[in-house]
Amino acid sequence: MVGNSLWIAQRHGQDWNDIDSIAAIEWMVAQVPSAEWQVRSDRARDTFSSARDHWAAGDRVALFDPVDLIAWYIFQATAYATANERRNWVEHEAFRIAPVFRRIGQLLPDLRRVAGVEDRVAKLMTGSRTTPDNGIYELLVAGAYARRGWRHLTFIPERPGVARTPDLAVRRGRSHWAVECKRVGQSEYSALERDRANAMSALAHAECERASASLDIKIAYLTELSTVDERYLADHVAAFLDGGSAHWKDAFGEGSLEHIDRQPIDAVLKHDDIYFGSSRMVELLIRDYHMAVDYDVRGDWVPGSERPFHATALGRVSVVSWLSVSEEAARQKARHFRSMVAGAASQLPGDCPGVVHVGYETTGGNGVDGRRHQLNLEQIASFDPGTSRLQWVYGNYMSPERSVDRNESAALSETTAIYPVRGRRNAEPLPNHMLFMDEDGDPGYHWHR
Repeated sequence: MVGNSLWIAQRHGQDWNDIDSIAAIEWMVAQVPSAEWQVRSDRARDTFSSARDHWAAGDRVALFDPVDLIAWYIFQATAYATANERRNWVEHEAFRIAPVFRRIGQLLPDLRRVAGVEDRVAKLMTGSRTTPDNGIYELLVAGAYARRGWRHLTFIPERPGVARTPDLAVRRGRSHWAVECKRVGQSEYSALERDRANAMSALAHAECERASASLDIKIAYLTELSTVDERYLADHVAAFLDGGSAHWKDAFGEGSLEHIDRQPIDAVLKHDDIYFGSSRMVELLIRDYHMAVDYDVRGDWVPGSERPFHATALGRVSVVSWLSVSEEAARQKARHFRSMVAGAASQLPGDCPGVVHVGYETTGGNGVDGRRHQLNLEQIASFDPGTSRLQWVYGNYMSPERSVDRNESAALSETTAIYPVRGRRNAEPLPNHMLFMDEDGDPGYHWHR
């Protein structure tokens, strides 16, 4: 793969604008009073500008204020879509933001005819500024229904004192469905797992730093990370640096270690700056990059003077590539899926069939795989919908890609998993649908890029 990755960034053709993304941005911003938005927009820009100066000096401060996350999303979507703003583009943030805004722009003619949509967007832009992903997911789902022949769609406003309110009502002829959307953040279990993995990786990086070694460290954890000693990975690194084995397998994990070949990345750095920790950097350092793996890159680097998130020179560097393949960890995550469906079902009325869309975004590995799908099927097969008339559950799995293609800056893979609810009587309302494409996918569990 390295032979194909030794390309140099082109110096021309960077003056393009993305009209779909710009249309989405303008529509969403128009739902906020202009004076209010100007203040918020200026604050996001000023926070970022100050942070960029700190990064140029080697101080890795936060780039945005999480209190107004939607303003940061708009700022990064604009940086992706608009040529004269592109110097503000931040790869490890924009890669997951850009595909969503582009899709909303594509869906805009259909979304405009959804009753109540502008009120829903106004709520997203003002009342949900810390949690914009929920409202964005609702727009994507509404767009999927509108694109697939559902002519009458209404966002249901929340009403004080009314506990059971679905997000959408959709109607086509005599068919009428209640639709509830749940955008899944990390479960407490997943968050703890990731924090544990990051802490273990940090200790492994520290061993490399002490030895001035640049290592490619690969680990698949075979058991729950909470049962693994925090120094497990670091101790294997220390043993290897002391002349020990480069490969191991035990009850806790299977791993391998090797020294990084610096020739590919040094060859490219003679011509290009490279975004530190990016998929491009990982591919050049360890000869490979997979969406299904989480990567943690640490090392010494010199920020570019004009682009301080890019390395213009690279010193010692180490890469940890990790996966959790624990059966119990997968079961814990499937239980979280069931709890999300239960919460969504409680929002559905009992006087019409209901469907739940559960949206997963995975930006690293350890998220979507065939095993989790099977466990989710098991959870829904025994699920009691209570007083609702829940018939189907859709799992919309979205994986923005940190692309290594020289001509690709906003890639996303997706799959729609279909979960039938016990006792259902109605055919699917949205068979084989995808959120980011208009064509149908193949039935069942499938990926599309």
